[in-house]
Amino acid sequence: MLITSHSSSAVGEWNFDVPKGLSESPLLRSGGYRAISRLIEEPTLSGLLAEAEAVRPSGGRSIVKESGGAEGRGGKPAHALRSRPGRDLHWRVHGCSDMVAALGRICGVEVAPGGGGTYSYYENPGDFLALHRDVIKCDVAVITCLSLRVPDISAGGLHVYPEYIQEPLSRVRAAGRDGGRAAPLAQGETIVLFGGILPHEVIPMAEGQERIVSVMCYRALIPVSEDSSSSNGAIPA
Repeated sequence: MLITSHSSSAVGEWNFDVPKGLSESPLLRSGGYRAISRLIEEPTLSGLLAEAEAVRPSGGRSIVKESGGAEGRGGKPAHALRSRPGRDLHWRVHGCSDMVAALGRICGVEVAPGGGGTYSYYENPGDFLALHRDVIKCDVAVITCLSLRVPDISAGGLHVYPEYIQEPLSRVRAAGRDGGRAAPLAQGETIVLFGGILPHEVIPMAEGQERIVSVMCYRALIPVSEDSSSSNGAIPA
């Protein structure tokens, strides 16, 4: 998930504690993320894919070659991908009361939609999204894989770092990918993660791979972060 902010902090200023009220969250206790089958079912999945393909030609690609220096939430993570805002069906699916209630049960905390949502297209070899945490308005990210070409290789997937939830991003980078774990997402599956807490990235796509995902941000209705005070400028992915 990519939503960028202009704020950052030095390693010496890092002071993050899991907020009171979240420490008993079943999602957080299981590593801060969970892959779920059939959170969104057919024919809705096919409808979302059709909407994603319909808006795809109208959007250009976004490329940032180097990440900014944020140690906590936001920043400007390096990336290469295409992204488009969600349309009516995206909002009807992700903004409805049934979805909000389901996410509340999964996360152990009430949530509210934090925006209109996006579609992201990892379509070229090397497309990626560098290590980051999401900004304040994206406490919980919901990512659904709508289309996946060449799924049987390890490249191009989500990688998460549950052991580094309370660490600055510089320490996560120093640990390398061996410090995290793959979070596979098959076509039709959804991953729910505390994107503002859990460091995560999308590793580069391999030749012949393509992945289209729907993305939606939610705010937890208790304070979740203290590192970033600004959410200016957003590139959803």
